[in-house]
Amino acid sequence: MRSSYQVAVLIAALFLASRPALAEPFDERPASQRAAYTAYAVAADVLPVVSATVAPRCLPGYIVCKISFAALGLIAAGEQLFLSNGSDLNQTRALLHRGFGGDWVLTGRHAAGDIEAQPLPDPLPVATSAPDAGAPAPDPAE
Repeated sequence: MRSSYQVAVLIAALFLASRPALAEPFDERPASQRAAYTAYAVAADVLPVVSATVAPRCLPGYIVCKISFAALGLIAAGEQLFLSNGSDLNQTRALLHRGFGGDWVLTGRHAAGDIEAQPLPDPLPVATSAPDAGAPAPDPAE
């Protein structure tokens, strides 16, 4: 019981000490701060609730969260591929990109706030199959 309390205090101390206090880039910070940010990122990768301070969408630990997004993306892509009978591969590719793309682990740069963690990346741009799919329809009055 006592060891879990000590771990919680250590994580809280790392969190408070590693929050962005200065506006300098990660590479220009002292080695002790970079080590604290990296330790905090490692803790956020595997510990529940701690990851939500870096990536608000991920409560159960960042790696578990990312694996669940990838699994759900794979299931959705398989179902979409089956239901479309393979005719809409762009949608399948977009679903797989959404699940498997993005950051798989948090780094010290994420914990320092230099870059934003993206467990779910932005969707791919819509690919049109016909060359004039975005062109306006001709006016029938002419």
